[in-house]
Amino acid sequence: MIQSIKKFIYSDLFIVFWGLLTFYLWMNDYAHWGLYIYLGALFLIFVLSKDVLPSIVVLFNALFVISKTEWALDAIPLYLYMTPVALISGMVIHMIRFKTPFKGKMSLGIGIMFAAMLLSSFNADFIDMNYVFYGIVGLLYVLIYFFYNNSLSETKLSYFLKTLFALGVLISVQVFYYYLTVDDIVQAIDHKTINLGWGISNYVATYLIIFTTVTFYYARTSKWGLVFLLIGIFEALMLIFTLSRGGIIAFAGTLALILFYLFYQNKRWPVMLGGILTIALGIYFVVNALPDVFRGLYERFMDRGLDPTGRFEIYKNAWETFKDYPLFGKGLFARLDEAGDYRMYHNTILHTMATFGTIGLIGLLIQLFMMFKVVLSKLSLERIAVVIAMLGMHAHGMVDNIYYMPQFMILLFIIIAVFENINKTGDASNETLLNGGSA
Repeated sequence: MIQSIKKFIYSDLFIVFWGLLTFYLWMNDYAHWGLYIYLGALFLIFVLSKDVLPSIVVLFNALFVISKTEWALDAIPLYLYMTPVALISGMVIHMIRFKTPFKGKMSLGIGIMFAAMLLSSFNADFIDMNYVFYGIVGLLYVLIYFFYNNSLSETKLSYFLKTLFALGVLISVQVFYYYLTVDDIVQAIDHKTINLGWGISNYVATYLIIFTTVTFYYARTSKWGLVFLLIGIFEALMLIFTLSRGGIIAFAGTLALILFYLFYQNKRWPVMLGGILTIALGIYFVVNALPDVFRGLYERFMDRGLDPTGRFEIYKNAWETFKDYPLFGKGLFARLDEAGDYRMYHNTILHTMATFGTIGLIGLLIQLFMMFKVVLSKLSLERIAVVIAMLGMHAHGMVDNIYYMPQFMILLFIIIAVFENINKTGDASNETLLNGGSA
């Protein structure tokens, strides 16, 4: 019985099950009880299993299950309060039971960033419970990183990449379903109404940049490459329909890398090229069949001007704040709107400089350096795909709020933890080295 359960949770069927469940719960707005299933499953895996690799499937799906977030302060659902309780208690019990160490390659960068966060409070205009709460959220990212970095005993990169691929399909279908269910697609595009509940357009675009790149890895390596190519192009189209200008620009910037990745040292490049041209022809007929929809897309991106949302003014404000507080920054809430609500600077580097100063910037740069160093410790098709995805996500972070966002940080830190473990213990499923061999 135990062996059968173990075989199931390490199988493709386990990944598919959670993806289908997530879409069903999201589609029907059942997160109010469905999330308890996720939290319960995570808690059991944490407490009972020494290897927590299957919990990544559950945790990642949980990030994309909530379809409604418009709650009044006194109507916030219980599961939101239960989420950190279940996660933290489960991880702590696991670490105590299995004597898990607390170390990792990211320790220096994380330590400097934590110190910067504390020191920045000296320049903050105020410190209240929200300030403390946001600080605790940052510590939760750190706990998740150290937990997964030291609790994965036999990491299978193939299993992890399949999880990322399944999430790309899930989010793309969510975007597609959203537009199927709106009353007027053209109006939804014109007014940019897309909101999947767990994330607005910019956040949806970020995750599609990451997961679509993984799909193109399968397009290159799988015998069903043309099928994955079609899925990847579908995901790219859904990314366009997020209407995130920053996300689309970031993806366009990585597209050259993706195409080079698809064709370099690939004996099947004529098949890939033929597939791309055939799919492009199909898209041409779809565009002509739905002229109003695609005209709306075109007009939105071409007629809004270079800086329709005032990014340049925000960047200028971030730079001025940094000049006023160059060492420690102005604190977590350096930027507030007229109503006193928390706002970010839409640029990872400038936001770090304004809020955490030079010390925070040093911590960020060390983190970024270690991320790419960990993943690129060897050259394999799997690692290069993930690096392209990371470049795309960080490029998006230059124009939108990406870094420091909960779902993004959890996803990113777990990706780094997975590759750190593979570097230490080896890949149980073997990687495909760039020269055609395996590791």
